[in-house]
Amino acid sequence: MIQSTSTVSAIVLAGGQSRRMGRDKALIDFQGNPVIVHVIAALRELTEDVLVVSNRADLYSPFGARVVPDYHPPCGPLGGLAVGLQTMLHELAIVVACDMPFLNVTLLRGLIERIAQYDAVVPQTGDGFEPLHAVYRRNCHDPIVQRLEHGERRVISFFADVRLRVVPESEWRVLDPTGRSLVNLNTPDDLNLLRSPAENG
Repeated sequence: MIQSTSTVSAIVLAGGQSRRMGRDKALIDFQGNPVIVHVIAALRELTEDVLVVSNRADLYSPFGARVVPDYHPPCGPLGGLAVGLQTMLHELAIVVACDMPFLNVTLLRGLIERIAQYDAVVPQTGDGFEPLHAVYRRNCHDPIVQRLEHGERRVISFFADVRLRVVPESEWRVLDPTGRSLVNLNTPDDLNLLRSPAENG
């Protein structure tokens, strides 16, 4: 059964310190706008409830999404995910990182459509899970908090506690053959992806 996107929120995790990049990844210019503007615009095609998890409301509020404070004390993306699931308006959430300029709405819809009886739908590549480009139910919140309270910080740590639907690469590439939607801007070298005609053409 296809899940209506009217019951879906979107969570953008922007609480990282961008140590490897050396500057705020979300604010890097891409085609005349900060990367996070492109992220929010793509998510707006799927839901009216887009929230950014960050302690820097001064930076992100102007971009048209509501900003909610990060988990306290900050403990990485897992904490941000917990906050997002707690404060979203709907039962389901698309969860992405703030530095993913090539989001593919078709792929995101495909992940939503696969949620059915599951709590989490997560793409997998040859490098492992892609938990920051996934769909989660609100009921993932409590297992996440339990992991945080036990000192866990890995985003995938709670997967054993929920009903997980893994989307293998052979399946998700039907929806996004290039795989660009999963690209993160982590290092200065990654900025070449924004400038390459082969990538952007």
